[in-house]
Amino acid sequence: MDHTFRMIYVKFNRTHNIEDIHADMKDQEVVIGGWIEDLRKMGKMTFLTLRDSTGITQIILTDEVAKSIDGVTRQSVVRVDGKIQDTKARDFECEVKASQINVLAKAVHPLPIDPLGRLESHIDNRLNTRALDMRNQKTASIFKIRHHVLASLREILSKKKFVEITTPKIIGSASEGGANLFSLDYFGKQAYLAQSPQLYKEQMTIGL
Repeated sequence: MDHTFRMIYVKFNRTHNIEDIHADMKDQEVVIGGWIEDLRKMGKMTFLTLRDSTGITQIILTDEVAKSIDGVTRQSVVRVDGKIQDTKARDFECEVKASQINVLAKAVHPLPIDPLGRLESHIDNRLNTRALDMRNQKTASIFKIRHHVLASLREILSKKKFVEITTPKIIGSASEGGANLFSLDYFGKQAYLAQSPQLYKEQMTIGL
């Protein structure tokens, strides 16, 4: 059987992130998207586990809807139009019964690493396919925790009247004595990558 299918351009205006979907929204129509974390067929129904950057949910496909993505692979990116309904699954408080599903990007298998972490991958392979590695929730949580820590620090310092600054990364002259500067062409002019923000921070500390 030929399991190829045509990916089409779909204007993707989601109505909800997955974390916003709850059981008290039963019978509400939603448009969500994400990547397929798991895929299994049971009788005339197909079950997808769909994840986005905010959470995970279960998608139910009838045979008719499932035919439109016949041959789709795990980690492919899809858009789902459907209705929220009750579920018997223990891991979810509700599920989405799809009325339409479109493949936005098909994952090419075999994948270079297992983003779910069930198979251990060498660190070099993980770094070479970092975008896929970030779908591992343990890896992603490191960056999310760091984000919230930095956001909290910024909020505290801002309330104490600190001012956050950013220093130039491209400079017009080789002014950092003793440093080996990287030169580049900047719109027809010679420029350099700054090596240290120290001088600028000292000036801003005095000025602010």
